[in-house]
Amino acid sequence: MRKTRFLISWIMVVLLCSACTVNRPNTVSGASIDTGFVAAVPGNYDSADTAVLISRDMEAMTMCFLNLELGRQYTLCYDGATTFADKYGQGMSLEQVQDGDVVNVTFMKDRKRLNSLQLSADAFVMPQVENFTIAANDRTVILNGEEYTCSKDLVVLSDQGVGELMDVNSVDVLRICGSDHTIYSINVMKGHGYLRLENDSYFIGGWIEVNQRQICPIESDMLLAVPEGTYPVTVSNSGSTGTATVNIMRNEEYSLDVSEWQGETKFGDVIFTVTPGSARVYVDGKVVDISEAVNLPYGIHQLIVMADGYTTISKYIKVQTEDSNINIVMEQATDATDLESVSTNGTISTNTSVSTNTSVSGNVSGNTTPTETPSLVPSASPSPSPSPLPSTNPSASAAVASNTYQVTITAPEGVEVYKDGSYIGLTPVSFAKVEGTYVITLRKDGYQTRSYTITVDNAEKDINYSFSALISI
Repeated sequence: MRKTRFLISWIMVVLLCSACTVNRPNTVSGASIDTGFVAAVPGNYDSADTAVLISRDMEAMTMCFLNLELGRQYTLCYDGATTFADKYGQGMSLEQVQDGDVVNVTFMKDRKRLNSLQLSADAFVMPQVENFTIAANDRTVILNGEEYTCSKDLVVLSDQGVGELMDVNSVDVLRICGSDHTIYSINVMKGHGYLRLENDSYFIGGWIEVNQRQICPIESDMLLAVPEGTYPVTVSNSGSTGTATVNIMRNEEYSLDVSEWQGETKFGDVIFTVTPGSARVYVDGKVVDISEAVNLPYGIHQLIVMADGYTTISKYIKVQTEDSNINIVMEQATDATDLESVSTNGTISTNTSVSTNTSVSGNVSGNTTPTETPSLVPSASPSPSPSPLPSTNPSASAAVASNTYQVTITAPEGVEVYKDGSYIGLTPVSFAKVEGTYVITLRKDGYQTRSYTITVDNAEKDINYSFSALISI
C-alpha cells in the first residue's frame, strides 16, 4: 500500500514537471526570437542617399535632409555611434558640417536613425561668393563668367530659414554648393539691410557710392538694399562731397543725414595719360580734351575710353584731391564685338545705375601711377554696345520697352514699393515692362522690410507678382 502511494506520488511529480517544461519559453536553445531591435553601432543601415543638409536640431539630435533625386525632405536622428567624415573619408566633427552641404548618408529607414554622413566627393563648395548675377526666372547664376543652373529643388537658406532664389540680393555674400554646373544650395552668409538718405535735396542728381561696390545716382526718397556690415558711404554732387562710416544690420533700415556736407564746390585737375593716343575719353557722357589737365568737381564721375581696334573701358573715378593722374592702357580687341564706335557729336549717354566690384587705386589697366590719383571703380556693366550713339546702360542692348505691357506688384496691399532703390508707389502698383533684372523692395512702418530679385522677360504680355505678407516687428 505504501509502495503504491509512493509510486502514484512520483508519477504526479513527473507529469507536473513535464507540463512546466512544455509551457516554459525556450531560453537555452540556439534559436532566438526577432524583437526588431538593432544595436546602434557603426555599420547598421539599410538605406543610402545623396542629399542636401537643410538644418539640424542639436537639442533634439536630428538632421533634416533633401533628397537630390526626388526632392523629398526627411528627418533622421543621430547618436554617439553616428560617424561623420569629410569628402576624403577622414573623420570630422558634427560642428564642421554646414547647412547646405551636399552629403552622402546611410541610415536605418524604419528607425529613422542616421548611421553615417560624409561630404560628397563630387560636390563643389564656393565659400564666399560676392560677385554674381542671378536670372531668377530661368534659374541661372553667373559665377566668374560661367553659367550655372539651379536645381529644380534648390535649397536657399538664410537667417529666416528656407527661402527662394528671388530672396537673394546681388549685394549678399553667399556660400554655394553643387555638382558640375548645377547648384543645389545657396546659403546667405551675409545678407543685406537698407540705407535711406535724409536732408539730401542738395545731392539729388549726384552720386552715392556704397562700400566701393555700389554706385548709383541719388534720387528723392531712395531706399537702397546694401550689404550688412560696417563700411564707408560717399555722396557727391556739384563738387560737394562727404563720406561717413555706417553700420548696416541685416533686414534693418539705416538713415544717413547728409545735410552737413552741402558746401563750397571744390575742383581738382586730372591729367589723363592714355595708350593708344588716338583714344577718345568721355567723362559724365561728354568728350574731354586730355591734351591738358581736365578740371572736374570733387566727387564721382563716369569714365569711358574708346579707340578703334581696342576694347572699350567703362569705369568710375572719384576726384578727391586738387591734382591727380590717371594712366590708362587699353587692350586690343580680340573679337569684333569688342570694337566700338562713337557719335561725332562728342556725347555719350550715361548709365543710370551700376553695381561695382572693387576699388582700384591708380589706373585702369594695372600699370603703376603717381600718388594722389583719383579712385577708379570698375563698372560691373558690360561695355557699351556698338551703335552710332552707344549706351552704357547694362541692359540697354537687350532691353525691350513697351508702352502697353506692365509689371504689377499686387500684394501685400498698402506697402511702399521701391524698384532698384527708387520709390514707385503703394501696392498695387505697376511700372513699364522692360527686360532686365530688378530688386523690388517692400516696406511698411511697423513691419520688416523685404526685398526680392526679379527677372523680367521680353514676352509681349503683362507680369503680376504677389509676395508674402510682411512680418510685424
